[in-house]
Amino acid sequence: MREGNGRHMAQIFVGVDGGGSKTSAVVVDEQGRELGRGIAGASNYQAIGLDLANTNVQLAIQSALEAAHQDQLPDFVLIGVAGIDRPQDQAAWQQALARHIPLARHLELVGDFELILYALPQHTGLGLICGTGSIAFGRDGRGKKTRSGGWGHFFGDEGSGLWFGREALMASVKAADGRGPKTLLLDLILKEWNLSSPFNFIGEVYGSGEGVDNTKIARLARLVFQAAESGDDVARLLIRNAINELALALKACDKNLFFDSPPGLAITGGLILHSPGFLDGLVKRLHGMMSIGEIVRVEDPALTAARALTKR
Repeated sequence: MREGNGRHMAQIFVGVDGGGSKTSAVVVDEQGRELGRGIAGASNYQAIGLDLANTNVQLAIQSALEAAHQDQLPDFVLIGVAGIDRPQDQAAWQQALARHIPLARHLELVGDFELILYALPQHTGLGLICGTGSIAFGRDGRGKKTRSGGWGHFFGDEGSGLWFGREALMASVKAADGRGPKTLLLDLILKEWNLSSPFNFIGEVYGSGEGVDNTKIARLARLVFQAAESGDDVARLLIRNAINELALALKACDKNLFFDSPPGLAITGGLILHSPGFLDGLVKRLHGMMSIGEIVRVEDPALTAARALTKR
């Protein structure tokens, strides 16, 4: 980076997306051009502890700065991390960050799901994440925030990859038992896992001794869309149910916020962005329930956050 007259250096900005599986950091210049990116381990401190989560955020930022050939302190860093919904979580993170060398001249810490709202004007509107898990949320012009869903795989995250995988397994074993309608999902899952009998599902799901592999279950979601495209009624019903649940979550957020005009909607997550017709179906359902403004697909929340910093 060129230094002008020994005094001025162009500003750099960093966006950080810290989730339950990895932490991504992206460096951009004043024009929002990507200069470098870095990846480290998970940073949901509820799952791995605050020290390791903090270390992974630091590593991701450092790696991104090295990739961008930057050795100066960033001007602004926006960090979004999972698991800081409550004020005490936010405080714990702030204290942990303060114990280390400064990451930036100006630093902001938010929940990871809030990052995609930076794709919307004034960073207000509604947001939806639908990947392995799911959550709806929003922020209005008065600064009020709300969320709906996101209760985790055991009793929530409707419409997510994990939810689809679990529902597909349940529909398959009901079909195998004869207590539910026949479905292509049974054969598709058997083929996916290279099994000869649904009785082997038990060992496949529970048999590792290390608990259920949620990522493995979530990968079954694509089979639901595959079956639906082949005309399977059970799969089509699952997709309709998922769309309805996600729409209800967004509607609940909208009711708890105040918008002068129809709110924009930012959407991210591999499942909702890359499954055939899923997003179109959700948008159609939403239009029948509420008024929404611009719909923005966010492929890279860390990059979106970094670029938003340049416009402040």
